[in-house]
Amino acid sequence: MNSSLEKAFIDLYAKEADAVFRFCLMRTSNRDVARDLTQEAFTKIWTSMQDGIDIQNMRAFVFKVSRNLLIDWYRKKKPSSLDAMADEDIHGEIALVEDGAEMAAEMSAEARFLIAKIGELEPAYQQVVYLRFVEDLKPQEIADALGESVNVISVRITRGIEKLRQMTGYEKENSK
Repeated sequence: MNSSLEKAFIDLYAKEADAVFRFCLMRTSNRDVARDLTQEAFTKIWTSMQDGIDIQNMRAFVFKVSRNLLIDWYRKKKPSSLDAMADEDIHGEIALVEDGAEMAAEMSAEARFLIAKIGELEPAYQQVVYLRFVEDLKPQEIADALGESVNVISVRITRGIEKLRQMTGYEKENSK
């Protein structure tokens, strides 16, 4: 094995694994699924690195692989019965309380509020605003990950922020 390749992968995993997990968790609302998707994403990335694929922007590539896995997961996801959904809601509430306790130590109340509001945005804005402000990706990296132009991404970010301000009431506070 190539030790420099291994080191590059380990460094990438250490730097991006939490961000990929949060990205998957926000889209699936299921910790186990998010962990599985994160693991699968890094498995695919490792395979790509071993195959010698030329990756220009590794961070954008990581999120592109993760996004594609999420799309595949949603395509495979089958509709559930109402009973199964009710059971999931009961167990999901317990998990959310546990997750909330963990996350409370990491984020302020306002940050949690804003992330929840980002989740309420239209999908076209939700993803770009999340990647830009929560995961701190640059517009070019988001464009590379989503296969869009930088201009399209910048416009979506701007419009998403405007909608977020309207939803949260921050627009009114700033205009006084």
